[in-house]
Amino acid sequence: MDMEWLPRLARALTASRGIQAGNCGGIKIIDFSEVPSDILPLMVSLLARLVFNITQWTPVEKRHPVALFCDEAHLYIPERAGRDGVDDISVGIFERLAKEGRKYGVGLVVISQRPSEVNRTVLSQCNNVVAMRLTNGDDQSVIRRLLPDSLGGFGDLLPVLDVGEALVVGDASLLPTRVRVGEPRYKPNSATIDFWDRWAGEEPESDIAAAVLSWRRQSAR
Repeated sequence: MDMEWLPRLARALTASRGIQAGNCGGIKIIDFSEVPSDILPLMVSLLARLVFNITQWTPVEKRHPVALFCDEAHLYIPERAGRDGVDDISVGIFERLAKEGRKYGVGLVVISQRPSEVNRTVLSQCNNVVAMRLTNGDDQSVIRRLLPDSLGGFGDLLPVLDVGEALVVGDASLLPTRVRVGEPRYKPNSATIDFWDRWAGEEPESDIAAAVLSWRRQSAR
């Protein structure tokens, strides 16, 4: 039985400077968009647990820091209320990683448009908060609770931030700061559709046949 698959997988996930071609560091993008929602928390948490275990059992002098960017975190690191068995396993893994990961060189970057639906224990371990515009009262309350008491009024800016503006609070900034994020050179294919221009266009934009085909093969490519 081939037992080399696990070292190969671990190397692909955590390979750092000196291991990859060209002696470069690297960014790994793992796309779970086509994974069914009922098993998504389990898949993502098992991957996080694998990375954590690898770094935990690496000799201290050989450890290379790893940061896990958890996009749409509310889908697999939900708050405790209403969780099922799969979510319970996922959140338990991420709670441990948030509490202990820094000791072994593993960091979490929790990204969500609905912070009120993200596990509070995980959020409470964040050293830095970068908050863009939030109009929902529950989401604003979560961010305010993450701010020091002396900066409580800083949260009043959350609903009035402009597009691309953010509040930065934490170890990464000497002082609480309102910043503007520059547009990316390579823009993601996820911008909001301009409803009014599409509705007012002379020709309707639609391709039902292609949509059904993508639906059946679970891929838009």
